[in-house]
Amino acid sequence: MTRKQSASPFLQLVIISVRGVECYFSIHSSLGTGMRNHVLRNEISQEVHARPFQKLYPEIGVVHIAATCSKEEQGELHKYLAQLTRNEGIVPPEDFTRFFHAAGERTAIRYEPHNEFYTLTLYQLDSRSTQRLTPYWKKLPGDMLCGVEILFEDQQAGIPNPKEYFGDRQISGSEVMGGAGRVWTDFFPAGEDNLVTILVQNVSLKSFQAGRLIQRLCEIETYRHTALLALPDAQKVMPLITQMDQQLADVTHSIASNSNSQELLQELMQLAAKVEELSADTANRFSASEAYFSVVDSRITELREDRIEGLQTLSQFVERRLYPARKTCQSANARIDRLSIRIARATELIRSQVDLSIEQQNQQLLTRLNDRSRRQLRLQAKLESFTIIVVTYYAFDLVERSIRNTVPAEELRDDILLWVSFSVPLIAGVLWWYVRRLLKHYGEDDL
Repeated sequence: MTRKQSASPFLQLVIISVRGVECYFSIHSSLGTGMRNHVLRNEISQEVHARPFQKLYPEIGVVHIAATCSKEEQGELHKYLAQLTRNEGIVPPEDFTRFFHAAGERTAIRYEPHNEFYTLTLYQLDSRSTQRLTPYWKKLPGDMLCGVEILFEDQQAGIPNPKEYFGDRQISGSEVMGGAGRVWTDFFPAGEDNLVTILVQNVSLKSFQAGRLIQRLCEIETYRHTALLALPDAQKVMPLITQMDQQLADVTHSIASNSNSQELLQELMQLAAKVEELSADTANRFSASEAYFSVVDSRITELREDRIEGLQTLSQFVERRLYPARKTCQSANARIDRLSIRIARATELIRSQVDLSIEQQNQQLLTRLNDRSRRQLRLQAKLESFTIIVVTYYAFDLVERSIRNTVPAEELRDDILLWVSFSVPLIAGVLWWYVRRLLKHYGEDDL
């Protein structure tokens, strides 16, 4: 019996298990340490949860403020927010560079920084009034863009009389969220605090629905104001665009009348520089404005309004009042783009004329060069006869002198010179053929 056959079955099983474990660790070590998390995974995952809606219950009062703040004032703003949260029994965050929301017993605070402004929403949880919140937001640093006061009440209080809140001003209102709530407002900043008042009545809103509704109303008020930041720029550049349009039209007419292309091209280059400067000054503002208008459209659509008899809806008010301003901003931006394109086309047209003029000048220059070459060839042809005569003369003279010096007999010398004299035409013919052969290829290349 061999040694392998003498091993017990248990020992063989242990050996196989040990080898399997060694094989597993060998494969695992060869594959590396395994899957790793991307460095931005957590940040990307948390982005969709960065600005959650809050659970809200009537009766409460809400004040929403949007304001701009310089970099020098941001430190002061963060210190004030930290002090405000502590006074309300709320633990402040480590920094206020991101979205922050926290609620105390009586007050909730929602802070949201944006690229060019920030928003602060204060909730008075124990009353529908907002009087206690007024001292808080008035001490905020920065320049106030807009403010809205939202009074959120329950249906049990009965249907409110909007005139008690808005007086004789035109009121907009609608049922929202499929009839789960009602909203009234006049979109007019009134009172000592210059805040827009929005009255919200709960019909069958759930807590998160109420939070979404309040937040959408705040965002509509915020973004309709920030979108209009581009309107003064649009009204300012409209006359300039009209002036540049007329200047471009004058240049175009001059192109048609075959004026000086160099002067027109220089004028177009100056006009193009002005348009590009204008575009650089307004492009970011117009682009941001269009983005804000899109947010307003989205938030109004999310309200899912149903008409209240006798009142215009919020969407009708916004469309009627904001649409002209929006079209003005869009028109100004589009006119700048079209003007730039038209200047480019006019510049291309002038350059085409300049290129055509240069081609014509080159063609004329080539024609003159060809004429000069032809004259040179004709002159060369005329000089060939003189060249042949001169060469024939010197050839005959060379032969004659050679004969006179080498032939001593006078009679023989005279006979030889006689035959040489008769051979002059032959010498001239040979020379003419030889010269023509030399100049033949040069003449063909020049032509």
